[in-house]
Amino acid sequence: MTHDRLTLILVFAVFAVTALAFWNLLWVVVIAASLAVVILPLKRWFCRWVGEEMASLLTTVTVFLALTVAAGFTIAVLALNADYLAGIVQGILAWIGAEGETAVGPVQSAGIAAWAGEQVARFGDWAGTFASEVPMLVIDVIVFFLALFMFVFRGEAVAAEVTAALPARLRAAVERMTVTSVDTLYAIYIVHVATAVITFFLAIPFFWLLGYDHIIFFSVMAGIFQLIPILGPSLIMFFIGIHALSLGDVRGAALAAFIGYPIVCAFPDLYFRPLMMGRRAAIHPVIMWIGFFGGLVTMGIVGFILGPLFLALAVAGYRIFIEEMEEAKGAEV
Repeated sequence: MTHDRLTLILVFAVFAVTALAFWNLLWVVVIAASLAVVILPLKRWFCRWVGEEMASLLTTVTVFLALTVAAGFTIAVLALNADYLAGIVQGILAWIGAEGETAVGPVQSAGIAAWAGEQVARFGDWAGTFASEVPMLVIDVIVFFLALFMFVFRGEAVAAEVTAALPARLRAAVERMTVTSVDTLYAIYIVHVATAVITFFLAIPFFWLLGYDHIIFFSVMAGIFQLIPILGPSLIMFFIGIHALSLGDVRGAALAAFIGYPIVCAFPDLYFRPLMMGRRAAIHPVIMWIGFFGGLVTMGIVGFILGPLFLALAVAGYRIFIEEMEEAKGAEV
């Protein structure tokens, strides 16, 4: 028994040292592992025609191409409309300055304009910082897809080996938590992406009705912002409403408030997202929201995934604990 404990200590020490050595890339590996869980059905589908290793490679390449096309399309739309967006922002700032001067006087209006200009300058500083980190971002992307391939290729086998080595009673609990993890990750990835796509297609007819042109640009922005929990494309509708008011277009502001918000923002969030989450998620949507925001605050971007996952596992652990206590109580009787 002593040697077994020493062996376990040695193994976990190696795990800890490895995690510390690759700490800056650990978030990339965590995201790759969580995404691999969700795309495993695609690998199984490829396995009908090719071997496991080739199926894993095809799955990774498919995900890479899908993400590349989505990112490329988004960047292209934003780049082609950058001047238009800058014009909108300048128009809104000018309108705020004019309205502020009328409402609160020139001194307070100057302060409002200075604050708005400072926010724009901060965004420029952020963009410059992001550009300087592009080389490291490229490395992160390479590590991400290499890790994704390995998790897709060997993840199931490793999980099965670890689970098989556990005592029977503990194995049952681990298997239940595994199901919870898969369902939660499905709700995080698949449901969010599906809701964003639905939002994009709902936004197209609305922005066509609005009549400001640049329909694809606004629809893409609505889809992107849908990936942000709770706030979502509501920020886009608020921006459109302010833009309409700056142009003196009361009709556009009313459309954004009474048609754009209910259909493009509220409908996907209040109907589609709960409907799709309810099919797989093992916890209440409110707990998911707590996990999203709490995870982002405590763990950064990776907390968007780990926050809900940890809370889902905590809920599953609570249920297992209650069942164990009830079974022990029944045995005593």
